[in-house]
Amino acid sequence: MEVREAGDGAAAGECDREPPKKYSWAEVRQAVHDLRKELSSLSTMVPMAICFRKLSCGKTRVYFLRTPQNGWETLLYTDVLPSLQPSNARLDWKPLIKSNVALGASTGKCSKEEQLLWERQRVAAWGIASYELHKETGRVLFPCASSLFIAEEGRGQSPPILPRSLSTGGGAPLTPAICPSTARLVAHAARGDIWLAGDCLGSPTRLTYACKGKDDRLLEDPLQAGVPCYVTQEEFSRYTGFWWQPKSDDDIYRIVYEEVDESDVKIFSFPSSNTASGDVDEFRFPRAGTPNAKSVLKLVTFRLTKSSPTNITVRRVLGEASSPTEGMDVTDVRWYEMRSPLKEMFPWFEYLARVGWTSCGQYVWAQILDRKQQILELVLIPLAEFNVSSHYSHGETQNDDPTQMSEQNNVDPSKIQVLLRETAPDSWINVHDIFYPLTNCTSCTGTNCTCATFKFIWASEETGFLHLYVITSNIQPDKANVVNTGIEEMLSEDENNASGPNIISKEAITSGDWEVMGRKIWVDETRDLVYFVGLRETPLERHLYVASITPSESGITLLTTVGHSHTVDMDDDCTVAVITSSNISSVPVTKVYNVCHTGGRVTLTQYGSLLERPMLDYLDPPFNGTWDRMGDGDENNDIPLLIKERSLSTIEVPPPQIYSTRLSCGMTAYCTLWRSRHAGPRPTVLHVYGGPEVQIVTNSYKGIRQLRMHMLAARGFTVVSVDSRGSKHRGRAWEAAIRGKMGQVELDDQVEVLQWLAKETGCIDMERVAIHGWSYGGYLSLLGLATRPHIFKVCVAGAPVTSWRLYDTAYTERYMGSPSERHNAYSRASVIPHAPFFPDREGRLLIIHGLADENVHFCHTAALLSELVRLGKPHRVQVYPGERHSLRTMHAAKHYEATLLHFLHENL
Repeated sequence: MEVREAGDGAAAGECDREPPKKYSWAEVRQAVHDLRKELSSLSTMVPMAICFRKLSCGKTRVYFLRTPQNGWETLLYTDVLPSLQPSNARLDWKPLIKSNVALGASTGKCSKEEQLLWERQRVAAWGIASYELHKETGRVLFPCASSLFIAEEGRGQSPPILPRSLSTGGGAPLTPAICPSTARLVAHAARGDIWLAGDCLGSPTRLTYACKGKDDRLLEDPLQAGVPCYVTQEEFSRYTGFWWQPKSDDDIYRIVYEEVDESDVKIFSFPSSNTASGDVDEFRFPRAGTPNAKSVLKLVTFRLTKSSPTNITVRRVLGEASSPTEGMDVTDVRWYEMRSPLKEMFPWFEYLARVGWTSCGQYVWAQILDRKQQILELVLIPLAEFNVSSHYSHGETQNDDPTQMSEQNNVDPSKIQVLLRETAPDSWINVHDIFYPLTNCTSCTGTNCTCATFKFIWASEETGFLHLYVITSNIQPDKANVVNTGIEEMLSEDENNASGPNIISKEAITSGDWEVMGRKIWVDETRDLVYFVGLRETPLERHLYVASITPSESGITLLTTVGHSHTVDMDDDCTVAVITSSNISSVPVTKVYNVCHTGGRVTLTQYGSLLERPMLDYLDPPFNGTWDRMGDGDENNDIPLLIKERSLSTIEVPPPQIYSTRLSCGMTAYCTLWRSRHAGPRPTVLHVYGGPEVQIVTNSYKGIRQLRMHMLAARGFTVVSVDSRGSKHRGRAWEAAIRGKMGQVELDDQVEVLQWLAKETGCIDMERVAIHGWSYGGYLSLLGLATRPHIFKVCVAGAPVTSWRLYDTAYTERYMGSPSERHNAYSRASVIPHAPFFPDREGRLLIIHGLADENVHFCHTAALLSELVRLGKPHRVQVYPGERHSLRTMHAAKHYEATLLHFLHENL
């Protein structure tokens, strides 16, 4: 990677400017069609969602999702033998399932629930979007088109396997999960409750009865079990609401789950995404300053018993029997609440950010946050805490025989343990996924855990950057000596009715002015090693590192190559790694490595490259003046244009360049520049996001994800993207600069970098600059035109926030505080008061919005339009009926691209 600094380019004005050229709508549409074909070379077939399984023959099978050149996203695999000598052999992609099954399923209609889940997960897939592997049996479970499928080797089957569907109940199955101890059982959420499916069952079984099933009367149905509320999914990236107990030595199956009560959350109506119906959809959405959903943790247990011959016969007569091998009934279903709900134990508790089980199966752990997201506690909940029977008023009642209930509670009662507490009074706490309990429960036997201490790996931003720590906490205070390290704030039992935190020791594994990525670590407890992805070399590159869990002089070892950014997956034993590497100018390459240990050193030895079998290119049909969903005018072409692989040599796509500069505040900012093929100052588009939680500028190949930047550059525009203060992975001080100041410091940085880059490169015409962005970028685009009309000649704002009072609680209050307490800050951050300052000249403002957007509601645009109309301000609006926050259909995406290009050509 070459990060350019001052003095790399020609001075502005050295070359003559080209006069702007006008294009007709038909010409721009044709240009979009042609550019999409040419730029399809940017698409890359990189394996995703990688899982590993040890085979009996000694090989490791690597599973992954990807799109073969001739079809939809599907399940693929390759086998590796770690003991082989280093090589660069090509490891072919092999289909795990028959491709026609996935293709057939993908053509089915997806439910509204699936569409909304994909919106929250930012999934853009046409086939299999996710799967789960049961590593002991090799069973693979995947949802597709409102159905569940199982693929399993054995019984005379070998890949490619013909999957079989599972009978599910209650609607589209969401977030399915295989039972860890019995692979033939699958739990899933559907229509607001948890269901049990499996080919060993005669029919699906409903496990909870929170939801009344009144889909058309949302007001009367505020409860749901196993499904997180909107803000938990959207703002905390937790999409499941139930968790299987990992193991048990009795015959009881246990699932801890979240029950959500949205009684106090306001209901809003939006035009349906099914535009032909004319219907409206209702959603519960908590705006800033209004009540959130309430979450409680509960437990459901059940047993399996063999079906009687009569029951099996009846099911087969009714057509409910799914296979001749089923013969189990779900019996003795019981529901339990916590002895003391979390809200009673922790009155400040607002958000249930993360939940899981310890490996011994005797504790549930949870990360809980206060409403301001400035206090986080990691709590350990003994299984014995779930000892109060719960009845669903419209479900089946349970047997309250105390002798039977005591089977659930044979662990000695104990309080909830607070493992640690973190505070961020001057900013906010960023929730992450790094919590790894180490195997120190050697004294656990079945359902009786007598461990006095609890040792785990945790990530914390207490130094200003996210780093790893190994912590030992006392979970039985009378059995260990507590050392106050001074790092954690201790709480008394009177403050939260729970024990702890009682930290015996806390040692840093990593440190420095750089971040560990907060998504995944891999732990080799046998060798006392932890592997992680971090940004030590540069904030622009992700690398794999290894360090000792017990702090040592050996420090941290870099395992990947500098000059590239890497995505990493490792097996549970930390013996095989799959790493995809790229940089801003080179396409991704995925390789399989053996993790080797020699003389106390850890190295990666390449085993092979994970490449697709070569396939012939598909011919592109001629443009016929229409845009269908899949192709470019050919209704019989079922191959999406965006996934066609071409050689990069078929089109000259100049790679973008990364620049850095020191801001006036003293911090360093990074930006990406896409040059057009024309010399001299060019009309320029500042493509902005600028909001928190996102990092745009990295030394990695983004390809088709930056299609529109390349498209703009190909049409003669210079394109610039800047990571301003508030963006991700630069430390707490960098992020927290926007606290209470949204829309202010970001634009200051964006304009400062743009002006510096114009002087340094000579390719930016500061008299012809457009600002364009989507979502938070749309918000900044509007503010840019209203507050800096002398800088920005044109604004194109997509799905913009215009008032933070209209956005959701968790996101808005995290960065802005409560609207009742920060009234002036909310007013300063709003676009609406700036309406009088929008230009009076026509052709400077274009607003784009999907009418069915359930994230940034169309009322944001409507509120601004009302003011603009009242003030007589010229503007143009492009509405996409049926589209949500992301433009999902191909014809809408292409129409948007043509609208953007046409508007820029006309007015810039």
